[in-house]
Amino acid sequence: MNTLVNQYQTLKVAQPNIRSVDAAVQLGTTEAQLIASQVGQQAIKLNINQIENILKGLKKLEHVMALTRNGVVVSEIKGCYEKLYTSQRNNKKMGIAINPGGIDLRLFLSQWASVFAVKLNNMVSIQCFDKHGRAVHKIFNTDKTNLTAYQALISKYSDPEQSTTLVVEPIKTQELETTPQENINVAGFLTAWENLQDVHHFPALLTEFKVGRIQALELAQPNWAQEIPTASLPLIFSTLKEQQSEVMIFVNNNAAVQIYSGALNNLKQVGPWYNVLDEDFNLHIKSEGLARAFVVKKPTDNGNTVVHSIEFFDESSNTVMTLFGRRVEGKEQPKQWIALCNKLSDSYKS
Repeated sequence: MNTLVNQYQTLKVAQPNIRSVDAAVQLGTTEAQLIASQVGQQAIKLNINQIENILKGLKKLEHVMALTRNGVVVSEIKGCYEKLYTSQRNNKKMGIAINPGGIDLRLFLSQWASVFAVKLNNMVSIQCFDKHGRAVHKIFNTDKTNLTAYQALISKYSDPEQSTTLVVEPIKTQELETTPQENINVAGFLTAWENLQDVHHFPALLTEFKVGRIQALELAQPNWAQEIPTASLPLIFSTLKEQQSEVMIFVNNNAAVQIYSGALNNLKQVGPWYNVLDEDFNLHIKSEGLARAFVVKKPTDNGNTVVHSIEFFDESSNTVMTLFGRRVEGKEQPKQWIALCNKLSDSYKS
């Protein structure tokens, strides 16, 4: 038995409920390498070159739980992998599952580097990692999962090489590149923002003016953006629960975006985590990991509609969660959502 597995088992005796991601940190390794060390025992390495077929095969598993997380937020949605399509653009593989209210995903498969089938007690899963050994997406069984289909899937796509070691690339610490404000055409940038025709064109706007996302939000205050305290989160969620307003919650990392659409019901603070604990949707937010938050407004639908969102960032200025009032394309967001965003925004305008 290799040393890493021994160390992991010792750690689990001391901390039985420790998550594999936290265990990896304590053991000075990555989560993917920790899982790889268990190949031949609790884990089977799957063929990453078959990831598109693996994802398309998930439909046969019927009911499962999809998990996507970053360092601050974890999103868990129960449902079926339906309408999952893959494509390639500029030599980059993409996956998409458009199932509002269910398992709704945008997957950047070119960033995926390893995949494993894992068994832990009575739970089986398929776990996907990037080249740095970070988890990008996981699929777990529920009591309604077709386990025969799961076994068939992992048998079909097992990697011929079942190694217990995995090479990962170190994460390079990148300095956040922002253009000094005196070198930005602020008036041109704000005019271009005002003339947006589609919210999906916003990233291109940032690129065009060489502006970082948070920098853009700071420049757009107070008309198109307004910073609010991250501590506003419980108020936002409790208001949505009270109103039974449907919200879209985007949780993303560098290789996947998971979207929940629906109402919120059971809200609970447990230690450092603020949680939504609903039957088919769980959300876990490490409150102290939220560094900044903004209410943001963007024109869309050829400029006829202004879409309101609330964006949360971590201390490295990465977007970790974005909230939208659920809307039908071409229609306004619910009035209650717009009122909530405006109330928050107005409360903190200087």
